Amino acid sequence: MSDVAKTAEKSFSVQERVFCALRKRIIDLTLRPGMVMSANEVSEMMSVSRTPVREAFMRLEREGLVKIIPQRETIVSRIDLQRVRQEQFLRESLELAVLEPFFRKCSREHLDKLRKMIQRQCESAERKDYVAVIDFDDTFHRLIFTIAEQPLSWEIIESMSGHYRRCRLMTIWSDELKSDIMLQHETLVNAVQDGNFALCRQIMEKHLRKLFVEEEMLLSDYPDYFEVNERDPFDI
Repeated sequence: MSDVAKTAEKSFSVQERVFCALRKRIIDLTLRPGMVMSANEVSEMMSVSRTPVREAFMRLEREGLVKIIPQRETIVSRIDLQRVRQEQFLRESLELAVLEPFFRKCSREHLDKLRKMIQRQCESAERKDYVAVIDFDDTFHRLIFTIAEQPLSWEIIESMSGHYRRCRLMTIWSDELKSDIMLQHETLVNAVQDGNFALCRQIMEKHLRKLFVEEEMLLSDYPDYFEVNERDPFDI
């Protein structure tokens, strides 16, 4: 590899590391909606120049996770419920589409792996490690796509669900709602084991649409986390 190529590769790896670190902190709500981000502070904290930080900000803006006010500041975006619903629509469409090949290919060994994910999620919930609960939730669903041999679809979901994930994380701050997630996972695995595809699809639909039921609670409990829209086009 030439020196120029090595330099370009190193530069890209730094950019990617900064972007991934900031994105993770935003979707895990370590950086809360409305917080101001300083390129200088981030560059010092991560021991990098300002260039990869600015490029990371621009990538995050394209995903709707930050707002850049030129010559002034960069702000962590408040959660846009219109975008949440679009991201949820994308996820539901792909998850329901992948259900049939997953159901057909799922073996007893796969079911054991899924149950291990549920167990680790439960252990995280007991420790009140909310980020880990959501991480294991994502691992559970990623495994469904892997079993169905559709990893690209999961990559699309994961890269386009920043607003939706933040809402999902907020719902599990409630012990009751947190328990619902794991119960639905267990019920889904049991339905697959019993060979009941109709029930499997029904459970998945309910699981993916639960946020609509919880939306009002989130708006009431965390109003400062959400973008205020004058008119919601989904309200007819």
